[in-house]
Amino acid sequence: MLLMGDALGPTVIRIFTTPDASCGAGMTWAAAVGFIRERLGRRFSNGVAVEHIEIFSQRSFEFPTVLDAIQQGAALPIVLVGDRIVSQGGKLSESRIARAIEALGPTGSAEPRRE
Repeated sequence: MLLMGDALGPTVIRIFTTPDASCGAGMTWAAAVGFIRERLGRRFSNGVAVEHIEIFSQRSFEFPTVLDAIQQGAALPIVLVGDRIVSQGGKLSESRIARAIEALGPTGSAEPRRE
């Protein structure tokens, strides 16, 4: 069975949010991203890496596609799977992110862990 990651390393998920503030229900964006990181880690073993990037931080400027999307009116949070925007605005959706990871197929090292 092929697990995500292979020799090229894990599939990288980047979640862009506002500077750490509440995202509703008393949870901060950092906590919400941590929750997603934990859930995807269980689902895909070590085949995914989740990075939380606050918009307009120095790191965020390394992603012109995201900055362009914001200038065009995209709402936060924005989720990249690899180099593709798969979600913008609203709540973070584990199932939407997982579907995008699985859609990468073996060439993108995407196959969920089976138990």
